[in-house]
Amino acid sequence: MREMVFLVAFMLLILFCQWSYAQEITSIKFLVYEDGWVEANFLVRNEEPGVLNLSLCGKPEVITVTDENGEPLDYDLESTAEGLFLIVYAFEAKQINVTYLTQSLTNKSGRIWTFHANANSTFAIFMPSNTFIFRISEPPLEVVEDKYLVLIMPPGSHEIEYIVLPQKNEEKEGGYWFLPPIYLVLFIGIAIVIMYIVLRKMRYKVVMKELSEVDREIINFLKKRGGRAFQHEIGRELEIPKTTLWRHIMRLSEKGLVEVRKEGKYNLIILKF
Repeated sequence: MREMVFLVAFMLLILFCQWSYAQEITSIKFLVYEDGWVEANFLVRNEEPGVLNLSLCGKPEVITVTDENGEPLDYDLESTAEGLFLIVYAFEAKQINVTYLTQSLTNKSGRIWTFHANANSTFAIFMPSNTFIFRISEPPLEVVEDKYLVLIMPPGSHEIEYIVLPQKNEEKEGGYWFLPPIYLVLFIGIAIVIMYIVLRKMRYKVVMKELSEVDREIINFLKKRGGRAFQHEIGRELEIPKTTLWRHIMRLSEKGLVEVRKEGKYNLIILKF
């Protein structure tokens, strides 16, 4: 009898493991409100019947989980040492839409708000249109200004510090929006930095197209080594003769892509972007 119970439990465990898998996340969005609340939305494609196991950003206060037809799906929240997970009993649903409100992704010190999120895929942050950002952990992949200030961020952990500027008040300010001088200076500084980053990326793309295959192999090897490596290490790894390698390094140095620094009797090659 005990053997039969063990066999049934083992079969149920195998069935659950087959049903519980990570589906493809097709969209992650964070809508940040002026009062610090954040509306998070995950769109997941469910290719096979099963149970969805989704890692959440922040602690949800109000959450809805629906399928492609807007029908609610059953779910459980599970807190582990690795974070908070949402277990959705998706079964036949082809698409799962998870939306929740949270206050745990933002905090405020004085007038300065900080937003923090960590995701394994590209995600979009919708900031209020009257937001002024003065620090961001990494430049966004794309910035779109419309009804919201939309930042398309690469995968990973990102932090944004910002303030919410006062809205236009027609009665008190006669229809004009006055920007304090300090904000104007900060805005101009941020705009210059963003312009510099964009121009640098554009120049990098143009230069990379002009490089030879060997030049690109050298650049890719340096990236894998954290942006720096000795000349003899590059030659040994890529199997390039010393004279040929030096000629390619000099060409990259002339284009402003690498820096050659003498370290004892060796040449240290450093990426400059």
